[in-house]
Amino acid sequence: MTRSKENLPGIIPVSGMTSEFGMEWDSSLIPVAPNYTALESAIFECIHVGCNSIWIVANDDIAPLIRHRIGEYATDMRSVEQGAFKNWGSPNHLEVPIYYVPIHPKHRDKVDNYAWSAIYGANACFWIMRMFSRWTTPAAYYVSFPLGMLDPKELLKHRAKVQKKKTFYFSHKGKTVRDGYPISFVMEPEEWRRAKHTITTNASVWKSTNGESIPREKLPPEERLVSLKYNLEDVFGGGPTNNDQEIEEFYNLTTWDGYANLLGSPLGKRMKRPSKTLMYRKGKINDDG
Repeated sequence: MTRSKENLPGIIPVSGMTSEFGMEWDSSLIPVAPNYTALESAIFECIHVGCNSIWIVANDDIAPLIRHRIGEYATDMRSVEQGAFKNWGSPNHLEVPIYYVPIHPKHRDKVDNYAWSAIYGANACFWIMRMFSRWTTPAAYYVSFPLGMLDPKELLKHRAKVQKKKTFYFSHKGKTVRDGYPISFVMEPEEWRRAKHTITTNASVWKSTNGESIPREKLPPEERLVSLKYNLEDVFGGGPTNNDQEIEEFYNLTTWDGYANLLGSPLGKRMKRPSKTLMYRKGKINDDG
């Protein structure tokens, strides 16, 4: 099947995410700077590496609040860079649409661990774009975790590698998503299929006996829905190991200590909300940070 070499969707998994915060609102909305949330930082990261659409995987219980906060589009970073060399550059700025994808009800409480959010988001993106045209079928997907904090400006140095659309992992101190760290990576369809297979083949409740094709006997309780408890390393740990890129700054915000480390770090001190040219909400322009 023909895949678009120009199309790089950004997948931001929210559903299934766990953290130590325990607040009534979703952890992806924790502030990392004044008027600036972890989820918005993940979006800012996606537009830095050249994503031309963003797919936020969030269920209906949290999606309305997220959509109210985020809106429906951001601005393509490259078009802003190119507009700086043109008279009246702003009319040339390109919008990056933001889509909201809920986990299918038949998957909930069966296979919907946190890794499944990334897998399902890529699947939804594939089929929607495939309906438009086979020429828009993505060749790869950029996965950005809201609670894995990177410096978007550092990623600019590696944008060309990301745009090659091969399975590619950012690492920090030798650790990647394969080790359970919520660090961004690029996922090709082959890796998507492998990761999906890891989950679906360990998500059974019934088993076949005596060679029957239709399962008729339930598995022991401890063997049912095993993959529902899988962590990131359980699903993505089997990915390729020959294409990692070390980065200098990374903070794991799933823990309170990691959050505190970010706020006291050089990255935390220089973080601020992007300008309204890049990040805004439909019908309302946000103040600059």
